[in-house]
Amino acid sequence: MTAYRDGERVHLGTEKEQCLLVALAAKSTPVRRDTLPEWLWDDPPDSAASEIDRYMTRLRGRLVAAGIGDLLESRNRLCRLDVVDAQVDVRRFEALAARARSVADGQAATLLAEALELAEGVPLAGLRSRRIEVYRAALVEQRLAARIRLAGIEIGLGRYHECIPGLVQLFLEHPGNAEVTRLTMSSLHFAGRTQDALDTFATYRKQVVENGGLEVDAELVKLQRMIMDNAESLRRPVASRPAQVVPVTLSPAQEVQRELIVVLRPDDEDLIALRTAISRSFHRDGIDVSIADDRLVCVVPADVPHAEVVTSWLDRVAAEVRFPVRVGVSVENEELATELAGSDYARRVLAAARTKNLVVVVSDELHESVVRRRGVPYELGSYRQVEEHPGGWVRVPGYSVPPRPVQVEERHRGPRSGDVLKGPTVYVQGRARIGEQFNATVINMDARRRRER
Repeated sequence: MTAYRDGERVHLGTEKEQCLLVALAAKSTPVRRDTLPEWLWDDPPDSAASEIDRYMTRLRGRLVAAGIGDLLESRNRLCRLDVVDAQVDVRRFEALAARARSVADGQAATLLAEALELAEGVPLAGLRSRRIEVYRAALVEQRLAARIRLAGIEIGLGRYHECIPGLVQLFLEHPGNAEVTRLTMSSLHFAGRTQDALDTFATYRKQVVENGGLEVDAELVKLQRMIMDNAESLRRPVASRPAQVVPVTLSPAQEVQRELIVVLRPDDEDLIALRTAISRSFHRDGIDVSIADDRLVCVVPADVPHAEVVTSWLDRVAAEVRFPVRVGVSVENEELATELAGSDYARRVLAAARTKNLVVVVSDELHESVVRRRGVPYELGSYRQVEEHPGGWVRVPGYSVPPRPVQVEERHRGPRSGDVLKGPTVYVQGRARIGEQFNATVINMDARRRRER
């Protein structure tokens, strides 16, 4: 639960105060006062009424102090947050999704894409109560329904190529969802990746039958047969002009150029070799690189575009390093960047990336201002939100979708030196497995172990 005024984040107080604000912000209509305790407590105390009065007073004071105004109203046993729908993301999402149901497909795709821009990450992360959990689940379902509907529209408009990264990620998250499976199979088949489409069905069937003990969806069985027979009725949709996505407007405060802090922590603590790799990859004068204990700290000047650093620069570092390296990136916050690079989540994702040596974790602020703002589908899909302290977004250069984290002891990289096969390794786009994400269109000119051939 966050609030902004003129681009500056407003402190919303304790968890209980934020839960109270969620209850009031969820709908534009007044909320009965006697329903508020269930949002704050699983078992409301006898003092719930007086506690809510206290939280309401504190919250009102915070909003007034932030210059937002006295927005909290309480009279006749009803409470209300005096803001319009356009000021609350969840209400904007609902309005855009509703409007998309009454317009042509091209415009509907634009509206749904705009709505989904508002719905990244875990809803109400960090807040806990049974009522909050129910509301969170409803928001997740709304987002899933919008993603499915947008993908169906885009495929119908002939934009199946653009849909594939998002649908593959969606299928990884919901391998037992029949509609997600249908859309993923269709987009892959229309894009000429028929075997991938059939592999997707096989993964779905295993999930449903072997793991769930359920029956396979009859329509999916029919689709599988049509794909195998290359049925005439299964014709490729004709591509139309892409829908224009309305960008999220950023305030001037977010446009200010600031230094970027990049912290690199190698598992093998080979800081000299890592510093050499950085000097080859960061083609820019004026970058301050220093050694601090078990890590390298790079201060990138404010005039260097942040997007260039978190994409192409770090991709070049990934191609240079020969040992595991965890990278944390933040804006003017070395402590946060160090935490991101040292997080257990980053370590476990890197453990899952068996053929890659570098994992990048960017701060929430950097993901918002660079990745989401750019809005490039394959870039959005290449990040996974970290749901553990200290948060952030993780990606592995070379992976179109970050691997799911594993326990560190599950890592089976084997020795990094020894039995290797000299020469280039080429990954060609084609039979990418769905269940375990593989690379596509990447050329690695370095040695690769025989056991990973």
